[in-house]
Order: sequence, then structure tokens, then C-alpha cells
Amino acid sequence: MAAVAITPEVVRRIETAEHEAWREIDRAAPPEIRAALGIACISIGDGAAFAASKIDHIQFNRLAGLGVTREIAAEELDEGIAIFERLGLANWIVHVPPQSHNLAALCAARGFVPHSRSWAKFARDAAPPAMIDTDLQIREIGSDQGEIFGATAAKGFGMPPIVGKWLGAIPGRPNWHCFLAFDGNTPAAAGALYIHECAGWVGVGATLENYRGRKAQQAILAARIAKGIERGCELFTTETGIPHAGEAGPSFKNIQRAGLQIAYERKNLKRP
Repeated sequence: MAAVAITPEVVRRIETAEHEAWREIDRAAPPEIRAALGIACISIGDGAAFAASKIDHIQFNRLAGLGVTREIAAEELDEGIAIFERLGLANWIVHVPPQSHNLAALCAARGFVPHSRSWAKFARDAAPPAMIDTDLQIREIGSDQGEIFGATAAKGFGMPPIVGKWLGAIPGRPNWHCFLAFDGNTPAAAGALYIHECAGWVGVGATLENYRGRKAQQAILAARIAKGIERGCELFTTETGIPHAGEAGPSFKNIQRAGLQIAYERKNLKRP
């Protein structure tokens, strides 16, 4: 497996794949779930503001994709900031990749400071994945098992069931491939692949607590990479929080076991 050269074009492709996946997650939300969770996706500059005002978590409330393809105007950043201020949210962030043109400077001028949690952005080439020895069965599923997929993912993340109803709308949508790990007929773990411009974004990976340690996520990661190669992906990407000292960081380790290497540390900035 060859290391991916992290050029400006690769940064654009892997950031865009993630960004487009989240736009599609937003579009998948049924109207009643959108209203209940306060879900919104608003284009800002070359990026977007992703918001779920009823979920107090930076995963769902962030300015992402800004400054990836061009310099942004101060007014564009201010428009994004105003969205979260109107929502009254405290926990929201601005993603700042290393190659983000003038975004970091504009944020600094507005008094933004680093969030305690930076994210690692990973990349991998299209070499075939290693076989994973697990006693669980990995199956690609369609919209008919969307409810099971969403419920498994939400429970694995420790999120309320309504989030599962949102995520359950993803299977069967264009450019998505969703997988479940089963213990017999019992779902144990979930994971998804989204393909954009021959780049595969792997996300929505969660395992139920009583099935952890049985290589479910490693096996689902391998299945997603294999499916992406089949579909013509040239590279793969994902992201997760960088563990603090003393934290276990299972996702951080599993991602690297699947051959995804740290492309760069992506800073998260917040209001003081």
C-alpha cells in the first residue's frame, strides 16, 4: 500500500467527499425529523453551515468546507457565524484544514480559539483491504433495512432513537453503500460509504457496546473499502477526534488498521 501524497488537490477531494456526504445526510432527513431536530444545511462561501439545533454536539453543528477551494470573503464567514448565533448554540465549531486559504486569519481576527478536540483527517489509496477474521457476518443492506441500520448506528453512538430515524433514511440513496454486522440475525454494528468524484468517504461507523472487541468495525471498514474499489474509487477518507492522553481512541486505531493514514490534523476553532 502506497502512502497518499497530500497535495492541494487531494485535500480538496477528501474534504469535498466528506462535505458532500454530509450534504446528502442532510437531504435524507424526513421532514418530521428535520423539524424535530432543527436540521439545516446552508451554503456559505465554498462550504456550508451544518446545524441540528436540538443536538448539543459539534459533530452536528459546524462550519465546514470553507476556504478549501478559494479565499472567502469576511462577509461569508460572518454570515455563517450569524446562523449559529441566531440558533443560540454554544457547541459549534469551524473546521480549518491546513490548506484553507485565508480562513484561519479571518477566524483569528474574530477572536476564535482552538477547540479542545482537533480531528485527524485520514486518507488511503485503493489497495485491496486485508481480510478480517471475525465471527460476525458483514452484509450490505438496502432501504428495506434502513430502520435497523439507523437504530444500530444511533445506539452505538449513544444517540437518542430519533437520530436513528434520521440515519435510517440513508440506505438506498444514490452513491451510498451501507453495511451491517450481524451476530446470527441480530445487528451488532453499522457503517456507511459515500462516493463522490472517485473518492470514498467512510462514516457512520458504530458498534453496539456488547459487541465491541469482536472486530466488527475493522470488518465493516474492509467491506466498505472493497465496495469502493469495485465502484472505481481512487482514494478513501474519513476523520475522527484525536485522542487526548489516556484516552483509548478505538476509532482512531481501527481507522489506521484499515490502512488509512493521517493526512493532516484539522483544527477546530470556536468562540471563546
